[in-house]
Amino acid sequence: MAARYYSPDDPESYVTPSRLKRLSRKKQIAYMVHWFRGMFEDPQNEMPYADKEDPGDSPYRYPWGGPYDANEQLQDEFSDTVSFEFIQEAVQEVQSDGTLEWAPGPNHPDQIAAREEEHHFDDLEPPYRAPRTPSLDEIQQRLENGVVPSFGDPLEREEREALRRELAELRTLLAQDPPSHGGIGHNQPPEHLALTVELKIEATAAIDLMDAELMKDAPDLGVFTKAIQILKKIAVGAVALTVGGFMAAAGTDLYAKVTDGTVQAKIINVTNKALDWLNTVTLPF
Repeated sequence: MAARYYSPDDPESYVTPSRLKRLSRKKQIAYMVHWFRGMFEDPQNEMPYADKEDPGDSPYRYPWGGPYDANEQLQDEFSDTVSFEFIQEAVQEVQSDGTLEWAPGPNHPDQIAAREEEHHFDDLEPPYRAPRTPSLDEIQQRLENGVVPSFGDPLEREEREALRRELAELRTLLAQDPPSHGGIGHNQPPEHLALTVELKIEATAAIDLMDAELMKDAPDLGVFTKAIQILKKIAVGAVALTVGGFMAAAGTDLYAKVTDGTVQAKIINVTNKALDWLNTVTLPF
């Protein structure tokens, strides 16, 4: 089946490679840029932070593939259809904001495969199955669709106070967590499960932002969701929170450290509780 490239202006309209070849330069570039932005995204959107000890590495980890180069990906996809010159113009446009490394977006095969594997993972019995929590993307979509948050009812107040207690416990745990050694002769978690000092500071700042909003009668959900994204990145980066990571660790001492009593496990629990609260205040009815 021939590839389909969808219109930047009409999500139902598409062209095949043979049709794309006959379009004007301007339209070819528009289709290529639209294809790229549908397949790839800025890594700061979802990718976990990398360890900060090695400044020569990328600031992000890419558990679902990447980083990808725009020129390479556009050449691979369109070199048989569009001239090299036009492809280079498309490369310049997608890199115009300064982003040079790209992560797979929701439509990329790597992300689709990860979601399919996660579906299978959800069918497994505990302790392998991750707890279900509402999707942050879905909640943000509700807000973009005009849902007005509702605050102040008894359930919301109860969840809010419970979440504030969780945040306080996480703040204390971050302050008490000893430095990571990760080597033989130490009883600390392995190095890749430890939080660096920088990440602890960043996590504490996110907690403070969330708590400050929860103290308000009408919290700013934009600020709140950005703080959740920071905590999610820290958790994913520190624990390698992927389906494969949990499956590989299941039944081992590493799995126990990830899921029981660690800072990372507490961060995961807090983000789940925060998403539950967001779900409560943004229910579309």
